[in-house]
Amino acid sequence: MIVEDKDFSVTFEPSERRVRFEGQLRLRSPRDYAPVLELLRAAHEQSAEALTLDFRGLDMLNSSGIGTFGHFLIEVRSARRLRLTVLGSAAKPWQARTLSTLRKIWSGIELIID
Repeated sequence: MIVEDKDFSVTFEPSERRVRFEGQLRLRSPRDYAPVLELLRAAHEQSAEALTLDFRGLDMLNSSGIGTFGHFLIEVRSARRLRLTVLGSAAKPWQARTLSTLRKIWSGIELIID
C-alpha cells in the first residue's frame, strides 16, 4: 500500500508491520492528508500486535501533518489493541522535537530517535 506524490511517499509494508515516510510532507490542509490517514488506518487494522511508524526518511512535516498523526494516535490509543513504535533520526533535529510531542497524546508509544 502506498500514497505518493512528487515530493513524498508513505508506504505500508505489511510483512514488517511498518509505515515508512520519505521526502517532504507539506500538504495544504488536514483534508489533503486524508489518503495518508486512510493508509495509517489500514495499517492499524492489518497489524495485530504492533505497528512501527518510521519517519527517519522524512525531511519535512508541516503542522497539518502533525495534526493528522496526532488524530491517528488518539484512534490507536482508544482501540487499545497494539503496541506503537515511532522511529526518528537524530540527524534531523526537528524530528526529535516534533515526534517527542506525540508522547503528550499517548505516553504508551515507544519513541526511538537514533
